[in-house]
Amino acid sequence: MVKNQTMDCEEAIEYVKKNVKPYDNVEMSYNRVFTPGEVINVETCVLKGGRKSCTVVVNLEGDTIHGTVDIDLEEIKYDLIEVRHIPKDGDEILIVIDTCEEELE
Repeated sequence: MVKNQTMDCEEAIEYVKKNVKPYDNVEMSYNRVFTPGEVINVETCVLKGGRKSCTVVVNLEGDTIHGTVDIDLEEIKYDLIEVRHIPKDGDEILIVIDTCEEELE
């Protein structure tokens, strides 16, 4: 069973930080990119200058030259369309990004 949820990009990133674990599967759509695969790790930190980072390391499905990618959700949050989380144990969740207004500096 798939649970559908609508969130803004900040809520979706918080969901990933708290709920996505190694060996879960994810399918992320952002800009014109679709990234399906198994999660290797979720890394969160604050970089120099106070910029936050939430990097999801994904082992991509299929045959590719570079089978592992690092996706910094904080960098792509304004392009994030949806995140499908398929945990090893539990219900599949489809998060549709409703709104995420870009901050003016």
